[in-house]
Amino acid sequence: MSEEEAGSAPEVQEEEPAPVEEEKKEEEPAPAEEEKKEEEPKKESAPACSGECPCEMITKPFKESKFFEDMKKIFMWEDLMTSLAVFVVVNIFFILLLCYDFTVLGLICWIAFFGTLAGLCVDIQRVIAHFKEQPEPESMFEKMEFIKKFEIPEDPIKGFFELATSVIVAFLNVCKNAILVKSVVFSLGMLFGFLVLIYLAGKWGICGILYAAILFCFVWFRLYNDHKEGVDKCFAAIKEQIDKLIAKAKEAINKPKAQ
Repeated sequence: MSEEEAGSAPEVQEEEPAPVEEEKKEEEPAPAEEEKKEEEPKKESAPACSGECPCEMITKPFKESKFFEDMKKIFMWEDLMTSLAVFVVVNIFFILLLCYDFTVLGLICWIAFFGTLAGLCVDIQRVIAHFKEQPEPESMFEKMEFIKKFEIPEDPIKGFFELATSVIVAFLNVCKNAILVKSVVFSLGMLFGFLVLIYLAGKWGICGILYAAILFCFVWFRLYNDHKEGVDKCFAAIKEQIDKLIAKAKEAINKPKAQ
């Protein structure tokens, strides 16, 4: 083969190698230390009512009592005549107890005594017939329809004593929590509360405290219902001032002493 033929032969182009795909960079796993890094719990100040809330304990019996729900309607003065009658009876009852040295049992017995005496006077014909050994006429009370229909209200009486029992148990549990220091703030507050109760019990006794609580209910429920926004703002302002005083007290206690 001549050199010309050899030179005219088509040149064979070498195939370029396919581009090598860049290896996907695998994401490096996060360091084990960062994965296992635990978040430190934030230190928060202990709430005033930690654990079983004493405030909730003392109010729970009232929230669950049907008797107290019925009494709230009287305290709200929804039926003016009913509320006024109860208000007058309560005041007379407690004034006799506190000012005239009656006892609860003695006052109840006096009421029953005069009630029985009035009943005998109304039905005097039967009394006379009884002593004369004559046939007794029909009782005057049998002719009175409202007397025949009258029954002792059993449910309210049961509800009252159930509420009283629940409140006593709740108060004893609050005392237990205060003694065992379930909440430091509450235990410190209860020291002041116990002193107030000791003073009131020495001056008025349990009847005086109960009387004050009932009068408070007659005023508070209607007042709060009519002026809810103003009362809430007032309590919010008082709470804010108390929180500021507590914060200042904590700051003064925790302030490092100058060397």
